Amino acid sequence: MGTARFQGLRQNSSPVISGLSRSLLALAVAAGSSAAFAAEDKNEVLEEVNVTGELNLDRQTSIGKLDIPVDETPFSISLRDKDFFDVTGSKSVQDILQYSAGVNGGRFGVDSRGDWSTVRAVEPIMFVDGLQTIFGSYTSSRANLYSFERVEILKGPSSVLYGQGSTGGIVNLVSKRPKEEFGGELMVQGGDYDRKVVAGDVTGALDSDGEWLYRVVGYARDADAQVDHVDDNSNLFMPSISWRPSTDTEITLLATYQKDDTGSTTAFLPVGGTLVDNENGQIPTDVFLSEPGWDKYDTEQTSYSLWVDHRFSDSWGINAGIRYSKGEVDYNSMYPDYSSVEGLLSRIDKNVRWAPRTAYMKDADSDLLIMDLRLSGEFLTGPFGHNVSIGLDSQDAEIDNSILKAPGLGGYIDIYNPTYGNVPEGLADLPRDISDTNTDQVGFYVQDQITFENFIFNAGLREDRTSSRVQSNDPKIDKSKHKEREVTTRFGLMYAFDNGLSPYLSYSESFQPIVADPDGLGRAFKPVLGEQVEAGLKFQPEGANLLLTASVFEIEQKNRLTKRIGGIQEQTGETVIEGVELEATGQWGALTLVANYSTTDSEVTESSTPFEVGTEIDAVPSEQASIWANYDFSEWVSGLSAGVGARYVGASQTNFNVSRETLLLHPVVASNPLYMAYVDTALSEFPSENPSYTLYDATIGYTLENWKLQLNVKNLTDEVHTTSCTSRIECFYGERRYVTAEARYTF
Repeated sequence: MGTARFQGLRQNSSPVISGLSRSLLALAVAAGSSAAFAAEDKNEVLEEVNVTGELNLDRQTSIGKLDIPVDETPFSISLRDKDFFDVTGSKSVQDILQYSAGVNGGRFGVDSRGDWSTVRAVEPIMFVDGLQTIFGSYTSSRANLYSFERVEILKGPSSVLYGQGSTGGIVNLVSKRPKEEFGGELMVQGGDYDRKVVAGDVTGALDSDGEWLYRVVGYARDADAQVDHVDDNSNLFMPSISWRPSTDTEITLLATYQKDDTGSTTAFLPVGGTLVDNENGQIPTDVFLSEPGWDKYDTEQTSYSLWVDHRFSDSWGINAGIRYSKGEVDYNSMYPDYSSVEGLLSRIDKNVRWAPRTAYMKDADSDLLIMDLRLSGEFLTGPFGHNVSIGLDSQDAEIDNSILKAPGLGGYIDIYNPTYGNVPEGLADLPRDISDTNTDQVGFYVQDQITFENFIFNAGLREDRTSSRVQSNDPKIDKSKHKEREVTTRFGLMYAFDNGLSPYLSYSESFQPIVADPDGLGRAFKPVLGEQVEAGLKFQPEGANLLLTASVFEIEQKNRLTKRIGGIQEQTGETVIEGVELEATGQWGALTLVANYSTTDSEVTESSTPFEVGTEIDAVPSEQASIWANYDFSEWVSGLSAGVGARYVGASQTNFNVSRETLLLHPVVASNPLYMAYVDTALSEFPSENPSYTLYDATIGYTLENWKLQLNVKNLTDEVHTTSCTSRIECFYGERRYVTAEARYTF
């Protein structure tokens, strides 16, 4: 192979998909990236393999920062494209993540404020077009799925490519950009909770030579939420323009304006009445425990992105991306109070009916400037082919917060029959905690993918320097400037057999500085560190439209940040996470099948809190599986198609025993034998596991020329379920049945 393989890397590579597992298979639907140097001229289109009539599997992805196919990458990557969004009726990024191995989408149930998930038991960092997009908590708009072409999940530590990041991985959203061929769509949608959506997407060339391209994406939603008194409204406008002065250069300017109006769908419900029986009955899934008309989570965000791709020669090119983003958040909420002893004790009463509330108000402003510049090239050294990426990236993030957290000021509320009108007069005038957090990061990285005959070796090295400072009116807050310097590496080795089988072994690292002081105690935390060893297999049988991936991994995470009862943050000493992930996708005639299976085990092996050692991470399912099957009935009825899906989420730990030990150390509880006895008895009656659940989805569609009519149902059987109950003694309901119907006109 050798030189021939290297020279034909782009043209002769097999299609790709994600990767993982020990001894089965796994699936990923995917798309590729349009890197500037992937084609010999600007009009060349990479070959695609159609695996479903609805879902496409493409060769390239942008998440690895190299112009190579995913199946030649010795790391785990899962991809989902727009066709998969549409056919599954996904309404959010969180919906998409629920059909990926090793990913727990919707960990905290229905939450209109964001897309909460875990990848390999750890919350991922969110990126858009390779640039980090979320800094801090509740400081930005929720990602609007309609503005993206693809969702990419890079699993495991990824600091070599992206600097400070999560141990579990990253989720990268790829924006819609201009295309030369004229086309687009208009869509109207209606559904449950008075959902009304109008959206459009059009792209094409502005001139006959294709030198100037454009794209305009618009979206407007007016809807209620599963929880009473909460809106779920969103408006998006995203124009972009590309200039191609030559076949070697493309410059794209993309602007995004998004304004969302919603509120608190998450009520942090007690265990009694959700996970265990309550003599008052089951707590309704639509219960609203804040204040109508006052409660809100309103966001407004504007961003401008500039992308420059230039090729110096057939082998070398440069890619630069820069984004400036500015956002505002206006957030009011009331929720069951767990900061006071009285509130805590009410939460462990399985027959609780009344709960005290915390009043919470927050205004947040974000100002972000993010940049990535890299040089990519290919060259030979004897029999070795090199695909190199050398880059420099930076982040300059400023987050201003004005927060009022007033335990008890929300008064008491009847969870089963709430009455409202209890916003204290003058609440907005109370003193607030004011903070201004500045974070700067600069990273330099180099990555080389070396090919020799059938061997593929990937090596990466990176140095990051970060600094942060918190200015606050709280005298306890550490206001000194914190600096961190970290060097991270990753290595991968793969052997690509001629029959399409490619086993691999890899090692990767991550670090994630803790910028702000989350618990208000003035403490500075250590960066979270991660190391992962992974072995896997990627397989595309010759002549078959089938892709299989499997992997087994072990992650060692140090300084993990956890939130205790009362909102206090602590760092555990060390946590070990192990897992197996299998994914498969393929097409047999008119049937398309997407399936995955994963197991995840975690254990706290060292901790400053002795009773935490030996426990698992909260709400991480030990086992997950999902399957999506789509069938084209056109042979019998022209234009008719239908699909069904199933999502199984296995049992996970509640860690209520950790809550018990924590509460028994509380000064007020510890000083009162009656309190201690009550806590000991009450928490011993709570289960140690969140129960497993299985949800079903379905779709039916009919296509007639340019029109497609489609009906989607999420949670077909309307299963009432809690997605998790955590060691903070709070539970979260998952999404009930949600039906949407849409008409889509494409041109």
